[in-house]
Amino acid sequence: MRKFKRSARRELEKKARQLLKDPLFLYMMLQKIGDLGVVGEERNRLVLALAGLTMTLPVPASVLVKGPTSSGKSTLVECAIRLFPPSCIVERAGLSGKALVHGKGSLAGKILFLNEYRCGKDAQQFTRLIQSQGQIKHEYTTIRGGQRGTKTVQRVGMPVVLSTTTDEKVFADDETRFLSVFVDESPEQNRRIVLARSRKPRKSDCVDLPLWQKAMSLVKYKKGDFEHPPKCLEYVAKNLPPDKVRVRRDWDRFLNFCSAVARVRAFDSQKPVDISFEDYCIAYRILEPVFASTLHNLRSQECFLGNAVSTLSRRHKRAVTVQEIAKELGWKEALVYKQLKAAVRKRLVKYESGTRERNVKRVLPIGRGTGRFLPHPRSVLKHNPELGEKVKYIDPFTGNRKVVSK
Repeated sequence: MRKFKRSARRELEKKARQLLKDPLFLYMMLQKIGDLGVVGEERNRLVLALAGLTMTLPVPASVLVKGPTSSGKSTLVECAIRLFPPSCIVERAGLSGKALVHGKGSLAGKILFLNEYRCGKDAQQFTRLIQSQGQIKHEYTTIRGGQRGTKTVQRVGMPVVLSTTTDEKVFADDETRFLSVFVDESPEQNRRIVLARSRKPRKSDCVDLPLWQKAMSLVKYKKGDFEHPPKCLEYVAKNLPPDKVRVRRDWDRFLNFCSAVARVRAFDSQKPVDISFEDYCIAYRILEPVFASTLHNLRSQECFLGNAVSTLSRRHKRAVTVQEIAKELGWKEALVYKQLKAAVRKRLVKYESGTRERNVKRVLPIGRGTGRFLPHPRSVLKHNPELGEKVKYIDPFTGNRKVVSK
């Protein structure tokens, strides 16, 4: 029996390594979370899974999922973390004031899932310390008979912290410690969900979960990794928005996500791993709208709309219509009208002055590159000749090969 178990474990690890070697691994990971019960939310699925993969890095990434009640926030997080070994998941419905420091065991290499951000409000100070410093010390009073004294208790380890909230903004000290993502509230997403529920109930596909959990456990940070970043990242850093202080933490956080992508790509390498330009392209594809919306306190769809208006206006050298915006983004016109109101209110775009035939409203950008965080890979390639003329990578959303060229 023992020999059989060892053989089964070896076979499982062999298959897990084959899974990680597949160039479509990130795309397959996206699909797997969907098989576990998440409808839509493709970008958020990848963000949460990549955050989990940073758990062995010196400074892991934490994510706060925001959205109205009953929008599927908890389901999204729960399905994403099911890909990871149960031994590395610490799930709590809430935390009392001193619970985190009195808990047993290190939190290093763990994912701490706090179901609701507000339910951990009594422990927020300790949560911040464990996120930033990787250790917390607490001195408390002891009474034994008539004697008073003190004892010190300590908890170490910096975990990935995942949580959810219905608040659009949380306390400033917490806001900068999380990457905020918003659930999809679009009419199209509502339609997808109700249609899925109207069909025959589909059981979540859990058969190969042990395989995925084993694969995730093999993606580990190793000493010497990421000590020699490529020159192109210096160009990226020089072109980040300099007018907001939180860009300092967001840049470190983005590099951690890039490191997770790189570690997946070279999980079996015996040599130290560094971030490649291909890794940057993949991380940009997934994370640019998320970081832009967090940095500028905007929703992702508002960033998409603002950038589309800016791009179309430069292309046509005039104000653009709702129909043109909808075609550019692949949205329904009703969604464009809804997001346009918010974008105008937040001064991302403005309506063209004057009246038009049939009362057609046209839109102009305010400034250039509304709500951006990272430079486009094409710009990075153009200004760093050592990268060559073009680079190929696998799009994590479609599984198709994409090419970035000068």
